[in-house]
Amino acid sequence: MADFTGTDVPNPILADPAGRSTNITAGSFAGGFPLSLTSSPIAVSKGTPQPAISVVHRSPIGVKQELFGGELFERVIVIPRVKALGFVLSATEFAAEVWNAYRNADHTLGSIVINGAGGVEITDPYGEPLIFAALDSRIYQATLPSSGPAQINQDVVFQFEAGIVGTDMIVTGSRIVLFSVAPEWGQGIKETIAFLTDVTVAYSDNEQRRGLRQFARRALKFRALALTARNAAGMESLVWGWQNQPYGVPWWPDSSAMTADTAAGSFSIPCDTTDRLFAVGGLVAIWADEFTFEALTITAVNSGSVDVSSPTQFSWEAGPTTLVLPVFLCRLGNKLELDRLFSGADQMDLEFIGEAQQPAPAPTVVLTQYKSIDVLESMPNWAAGLKRSYNRSMVTLDPKIGPIAVVDKGGSAVVGQEFPWYLVDHAAVTTFRAFLLARFGQQNGFWIPTWDQDLVLAQDVGSSDGGITIESEFYTRFFFPNKARRYLAFIPEDGSGNVYRQVTAAVDNLDGTETLTLDSSTGKIFAAATTMISFLTLSRLAVDEAEIDWMNADLAQANLQIQEIPREVP
Repeated sequence: MADFTGTDVPNPILADPAGRSTNITAGSFAGGFPLSLTSSPIAVSKGTPQPAISVVHRSPIGVKQELFGGELFERVIVIPRVKALGFVLSATEFAAEVWNAYRNADHTLGSIVINGAGGVEITDPYGEPLIFAALDSRIYQATLPSSGPAQINQDVVFQFEAGIVGTDMIVTGSRIVLFSVAPEWGQGIKETIAFLTDVTVAYSDNEQRRGLRQFARRALKFRALALTARNAAGMESLVWGWQNQPYGVPWWPDSSAMTADTAAGSFSIPCDTTDRLFAVGGLVAIWADEFTFEALTITAVNSGSVDVSSPTQFSWEAGPTTLVLPVFLCRLGNKLELDRLFSGADQMDLEFIGEAQQPAPAPTVVLTQYKSIDVLESMPNWAAGLKRSYNRSMVTLDPKIGPIAVVDKGGSAVVGQEFPWYLVDHAAVTTFRAFLLARFGQQNGFWIPTWDQDLVLAQDVGSSDGGITIESEFYTRFFFPNKARRYLAFIPEDGSGNVYRQVTAAVDNLDGTETLTLDSSTGKIFAAATTMISFLTLSRLAVDEAEIDWMNADLAQANLQIQEIPREVP
């Protein structure tokens, strides 16, 4: 046998003969390899013993390590584990999946048990016992009917024969009854937006105001009219059976006709949502008549549709008789009166008071500002005239037999006025709602012109003039000393834009005119014949509630009660 000298050849791929990873420094390797081959028969006599070969081996022990998500396996999973339905106004459906997440074992479902109260029903097309193969799943359909207990709290248990725990689904919610009787529009509808403010008035008429309610409460007042025996009985049944619970009240002024046919099982309801009170997390109703409707929870509000959390239960045809309406939770009072017109017709005057902190859109309006305070520039509706009141804080001491003494606590009258607001469309109503929400009831002040010709120009005003000349009206004597009457609104007849300035000095010229110095020029020409100058008054809402009187679904009016806050002018 011939002996050949081995050669150490560098490993081009850096392989470690011990099988170790080359990126772990565990030692280095180098050496010679003796290579022995058997010789031909001619050289047998010259043979030498074969070299001993050392065999090296390793026996590593493997460890099974779960990757991300591995904790999901080796159990049975119910999806969803908790189903919070929120407010339920009509039949609601949702899917429940049962998944055998064991990777190497089958399990048998023995039964489905529903505990608690609420009326949840599980459609079971498979039957029991049912074998779930490894990693197999089944989809069940859960249904909650519109009628049943007011509070829903049920546990749906999928019981497996192997005694596996945690295979249940908790269903919660509150069942709400939709007050589906339509209003009688001949009497109109009153919508109320109400805050709550704590107003503390000092001896000098200074005020401290604190808002006590973060979100406005809404109310709706209308006359419900039922002109058939069935409708009358249905209306009375709604009152009889649910008066102590909150109703889902369709917000009739914000109704919108369905714009496209909608099949059962749809998650989107086509309608015009512009300037309507649809809000994510709120409720929407599809209504055809007192007994044909359904209501769902809103998940998204789009420009031409409303997305809902559950599929629609019925098919709906588009048209003006199929209405899509926002819904608010409201309560009735403890005493109601029913007018029996005849044996088959009833009517009721209803006032629904909204529940607190309900989802509702919070529209904003960008108002002109003067000295960082909003200015209400909308013109009042003069159809019924405007009213103004003067309330001066005075203490009168009258002994009845001598002189009368009067203590003027505030130093000036607190003026109140009405502001009738004509709302010609839903866009105007949105502006009005936004203005009210920004006021927080009586809390936040704003500027408003009196909309009276308080000062009469004696001559035109140039764009660079630093003052104005007015016809004498005792302004210098009575108005100027009080800083609450030093702010003016220049209102041009052509509607080209108001200008607001402060009076810094006033002089009675003793010739039937007075000269008023302004803090800066007006920047535009104001002709005496076509300009109204009103006092710009700092005011607040006089009450926390404001009403919108809807004459029909597109036209409304409102009358704000406003009170001046003269002690707070800048």
